[in-house]
Amino acid sequence: MGSCPSCCGFSIMPLKDKKKKIKPREPSTKTSAQAKTTKASDSAAIDSSRARVFYLIALSLPVLFFLFLEAGLRLFDYGGNLDLFMDASGDYAQYRVCNPNMGGRYFFMQSTIPDPPNDAFLKVKPANGYRIFVMGESTTAGYPYGNNVMFSRFLHQRLADTFPDKHVEVVNVATSAVNSYTVLDRLEEVLAEQPDLILIYLGHNEFYGALGVASNESLGKIRGMVKLYLKLERFKIFLLLRDGIGKLRNFISRIFYGGSVSDPSGTLMERMVAEQTVPYGSALYELGKRQFDGNLRDILQKAKQANVPVILSEVVSNIRDQNPFISAPTDSLPSAEIVYQRAQKLEAGMQFDSARVLYYRAKDLDALRFRASEEFNRIIHQVAAEFDAPVVPMKKYFEAASPHGLIGANLMLEHLHPNLDGYFLMSDAYFDVMRQHGFIAAQWDSSLIKPPDYYRATWGFTALDKAYADLRIRYLKGNWPFQPKNVPNRALLNYRPATKAESLAVEVWTKQDQMDLEHAHVALANFYERQGRYDLAYEEFNALICTTPLNSSPYLRAANALILLEQYDRALPILLASLKLEDTPFANKWIGQIFLNNGKMKEAFPYLEKAVKMTPHDAQLLYNLSGGYALDAQYEKSRQTLEQLYKIDPNFPEAIFLKRQIDSVLTHQRSQK
Repeated sequence: MGSCPSCCGFSIMPLKDKKKKIKPREPSTKTSAQAKTTKASDSAAIDSSRARVFYLIALSLPVLFFLFLEAGLRLFDYGGNLDLFMDASGDYAQYRVCNPNMGGRYFFMQSTIPDPPNDAFLKVKPANGYRIFVMGESTTAGYPYGNNVMFSRFLHQRLADTFPDKHVEVVNVATSAVNSYTVLDRLEEVLAEQPDLILIYLGHNEFYGALGVASNESLGKIRGMVKLYLKLERFKIFLLLRDGIGKLRNFISRIFYGGSVSDPSGTLMERMVAEQTVPYGSALYELGKRQFDGNLRDILQKAKQANVPVILSEVVSNIRDQNPFISAPTDSLPSAEIVYQRAQKLEAGMQFDSARVLYYRAKDLDALRFRASEEFNRIIHQVAAEFDAPVVPMKKYFEAASPHGLIGANLMLEHLHPNLDGYFLMSDAYFDVMRQHGFIAAQWDSSLIKPPDYYRATWGFTALDKAYADLRIRYLKGNWPFQPKNVPNRALLNYRPATKAESLAVEVWTKQDQMDLEHAHVALANFYERQGRYDLAYEEFNALICTTPLNSSPYLRAANALILLEQYDRALPILLASLKLEDTPFANKWIGQIFLNNGKMKEAFPYLEKAVKMTPHDAQLLYNLSGGYALDAQYEKSRQTLEQLYKIDPNFPEAIFLKRQIDSVLTHQRSQK
């Protein structure tokens, strides 16, 4: 019977489940809001991570762009190699040389840049090597002459003669229109090449030289910024930016001023000047002094850290025969021109010491800063004293060689560049200071030191060198500041060459892409040889020896000219010098023959025998060697050499008589046995 559980007084008990009891599921502790928050948090984390990646990519893109741009510019060698030194090639592969493009670091506004000298040095410094680097400006580079008239080239020869047991190298790295910034910038590369000594002649270009405070190539007046700029130039991107700015500046100049900043019609001297007037004691003048002082200290400090000694020098200029370019009198300073005229009156009155003081004063007051003021010489002495560096007393040397101690046109070509005598004088001054301070050796062998006049008398310098230098000076003086600005240069308008040397000098000047000074010397020597004027041909080849001292060709041709003149003893040292550069049959043959003529048989045979090995078909050479053996009583060798000769030329004129003599001697010797 069924009943309703709610109305009956009892209830039905549930049956027990015989299966495993299932644990009831715990309810979730998260609310719906919390779940939403978690999802949002996860989404935010993902978004944040994506953002970081995005920002990293965004930040790296410019970096990657510039890295790839730099790599691309390097791949295509944008701007070329601007290193100070480069490896030579061909026959000179064992040398390093100055990079002809190194001036591109400093001249980005100019259409042409100055070339460095052609000095070279061995890649591997020998154990007996003594390496000197010479640094400076246009005077140091030998302007206006070629490479054979640099004071460093004279000095090199004097030192090589004084120390024959040393391999002396004197490497000139100077260029025109630069200043202390350039010397400082190049110093690290110089120090990397194991120098034993550095010579510096520096100071005249501090205002108008590249990066100077009054230069067209200036980057401002803060040394730190200029030094940073020079560091950044190692990057191709920076060069691209720099060149772009330079082109833009030239474009603007043409649009608004009708001309380019790098106007090629002017001299480099004229093109480099931005601020013409720099009065004595002005703010710009003081900046130039501080620039020089700071850079000079940095130079000596870096050299000191590398344990490389430095010799500085006073700078000299034309004080007597160069009027001040610009007079800028003030309330406290007189006119430079008036002071100069007072000096002239004192000189005319035989008051030379007083005149000298005023000449220097007039030069210092000249507001066109092409000549360094005496304050720069004082800076040189002060900084040198702090670093215990010797200073060449160049003023004393030039004053002693000038009438009444007044440096003028006797030693200067214009305002500051020395003539040939002046450059020799500079070499003498550095040589003496090196000796006084015991560089290379504590004691110098006096018996090996030749007098300065010996080098003046024997140096390779000809009428061609003088004519070329004269043309350069004529052109320089035909431009500002020697002539009014913007006036056409007419200095060479009516110039008519009167000699072959002058004609070739004009060709070098006007056809620089086709003719250079070296080839002009060769052309002039050939001209003289055709006329049978071997003495003059020798002078041209001697000039080439001094211009390209590592090229054996001018040595051989110079010796040949002397041989044709029958000046064998003069030819001998030139031939011996040529063998240090190239082992040639011509040199060996003639060295042996000259020794034979002088009765030095033992010295002759090695050279003659080597020449025969190199040119076994030279009949005259075989005859000479056979005759030498006969004179030295080596009759069997003499006969064998004659047999070799007969195979080449059985009709050689003198050989028959020599053979008869040798056969007679050998027959007699056999009969005595």
